Amino acid sequence: MMRFATAVLAVFTLCACGGNNPGSGSGTLFVSARFSTDGSPSASAARVTIREAGPFGALVKDATVNVSGSKAPKTNIPYVEMNNEYRVDQFPWDEIIRLEVTRGQDRVEGSVTSPGTSQITNPTNDGTVRQANGLTISWRDSNMQPANTVRVRMYRSMIDTTLADDKFEFNVAFDKLVVADDENVNLERSNEVALAGGTAGSAMSVTTYHSVRFRIEP
Repeated sequence: MMRFATAVLAVFTLCACGGNNPGSGSGTLFVSARFSTDGSPSASAARVTIREAGPFGALVKDATVNVSGSKAPKTNIPYVEMNNEYRVDQFPWDEIIRLEVTRGQDRVEGSVTSPGTSQITNPTNDGTVRQANGLTISWRDSNMQPANTVRVRMYRSMIDTTLADDKFEFNVAFDKLVVADDENVNLERSNEVALAGGTAGSAMSVTTYHSVRFRIEP
């Protein structure tokens, strides 16, 4: 009876608090959950890996995995054998993403507040940048909120940087830029929470992303 009451209380706490919530669980499963979107209705993706006891344990293929939001309905995430993970695309996105994993007595729950839709404002798509001037990459969040971490990549210039602070801009010195007609900036902004109900290392992250293609001239 005490175990049942504790479980009910944990579920109530998860539902009531929302946002970044490490949740609860049985402490028997390793769960790595990644959710992402570029803001368009068809672009949401969920990828969940579940293992027994830890990150190197046997794959768990028979769990029930669901994602939902503060307003979005619950969506089941099926296991896909060829990918060795639970996967679903085009599920209803929300400002709060909730995860529920159950397998018999095993369970893990948690939630993360999603960054707002990310949009790169400089450079512009199909625009031109002069190498000699350097480049300030800037972006905005549809909810005007910073993300926990930001990853900025430029393919031709071979830049791959993770920023601990989301200041909505990143400066690239002129000598790091490569003259090209098809340079790309890829921006990923993420919030993450460690899942208290999973084994060590269990986590779920929510990412919004955007990319632009542009030219760099001398």
